[in-house]
Amino acid sequence: MFCYQCEQTAKGTGCTVAGVCGKDATTATLQDLLVHATKGVSMYAHRARQLGASDRDVDVFVVEALFATVTNVDFDPERLVKHLSEAAAMRDKAKMLYEDACAKAGKTPETLGGPAAWVPATDLDGLVAQGAEVTILNRRAALGDTVAGLQELVTYGLKGAAAYVDHAHILGKDSDDVYALFHEGLDFLSRTPPTPPLQRGDGSTTPTPPLQ
Repeated sequence: MFCYQCEQTAKGTGCTVAGVCGKDATTATLQDLLVHATKGVSMYAHRARQLGASDRDVDVFVVEALFATVTNVDFDPERLVKHLSEAAAMRDKAKMLYEDACAKAGKTPETLGGPAAWVPATDLDGLVAQGAEVTILNRRAALGDTVAGLQELVTYGLKGAAAYVDHAHILGKDSDDVYALFHEGLDFLSRTPPTPPLQRGDGSTTPTPPLQ
């Protein structure tokens, strides 16, 4: 496992055997997979919202799922497995919402991959194996510490905000603008990052193209 989302993390660098908080490796991996799954939900929800369509159940699920991955909130693997099943259902619901919105607008829906195409494994071991493919360590190896670290910084900001948004929802207060921000942020995190700048012979670099 690897987790460095809180200030109590081992040696200030990351928990690798078990969390200082008491979280075990299975829980940590399922939480990583749940974050991945919420990105898939938001990829569709963000695009649907751009076409004027939204669904409050989808909005609330994304917030609650992120909240469940915050330190000391939900360390029960069985509950996380349930969240993952719900994530797949909500992703399908958001996909239908998006496709219906495209039909009404006369647009061709995008074919989305990555988190939007995730299919949950049928048992705990399978889910843990899937989670192992989307861990922070894997992204650090693929993207480098800087890009992966910035992705995590945005993710932790969304997780922290999710705690307050969920409590506000329980008290009957919701904001379309706030939910839209969550979907936009998670959609952004789902994108393939830009390649590093190319170095010229004189040592200078070419500009990195923006994400499309």
